[in-house]
Amino acid sequence: MAKDNLNDVLFAFSEEIRLRILMLLSHGSMICVKCIVGTLGVPQPTISRHLALLRRTGIVEVKKDKQHCYYSLRKDGPMLSLKNALVDVFQGALKDKDPFKKDWAKLNKVGSLCVEDCKIRPVKAA
Repeated sequence: MAKDNLNDVLFAFSEEIRLRILMLLSHGSMICVKCIVGTLGVPQPTISRHLALLRRTGIVEVKKDKQHCYYSLRKDGPMLSLKNALVDVFQGALKDKDPFKKDWAKLNKVGSLCVEDCKIRPVKAA
């Protein structure tokens, strides 16, 4: 996977779990893996595998502290305008559909219990 390979970028948007992760990050949030796992109800190794693919394609970036990883959408890099446009298109098309719609409410609930330094930008579920 490469950050500037069109096929790899499009492949990154082809899986529902990755789209759900991207929707959680689409409003400028920086979220720890624990909150993503708690929101999506998917095992941590599965989430980590999908996050690794999103990171390799340059769609998300990670900030690490001593024990935790915090993910956010990348703000620079190759094909950034395409990646941002795809996030915007999917966000607009899926925000009112399940499971995406329910993810917002659950993230706000899970995030409020998270003792980590997550920066979750609240988004009202439609």
